[in-house]
Amino acid sequence: MLLNKKNRYIVMFILSLFISQCAYAPIVPNTFVNNNTCLFRYVSKSARSVNLVGSFNEWGAYPLQMKKIDKQTWEISITLKPGIYYYQFLVDNKNLIIPPNADEYNKDGFEGKNAVVIILQK
Repeated sequence: MLLNKKNRYIVMFILSLFISQCAYAPIVPNTFVNNNTCLFRYVSKSARSVNLVGSFNEWGAYPLQMKKIDKQTWEISITLKPGIYYYQFLVDNKNLIIPPNADEYNKDGFEGKNAVVIILQK
């Protein structure tokens, strides 16, 4: 179906609004580091539980249950020794989620990737 000139302008205007909103949408990082304390954050409206799993807790052998702080945000703060750590989020005890806004990623050896957090020696 071809659009007449007026409808093409309307479609282009709507697309430009959509694209501009995507381009300027805020990117919320998943990890905030202050000295050796790391705040991990996951945002999901549908999650019923979220656990932090990674190299620092043997990938869930020692569960780190995140707390729901509002209708869609889950957080946990942990202290780590200096080093390089890999992590993901375990949602509803069945879905491993690669953090969408991590600062760094590393291949996991299984054709996937993990988020990376680095704690520097002071």
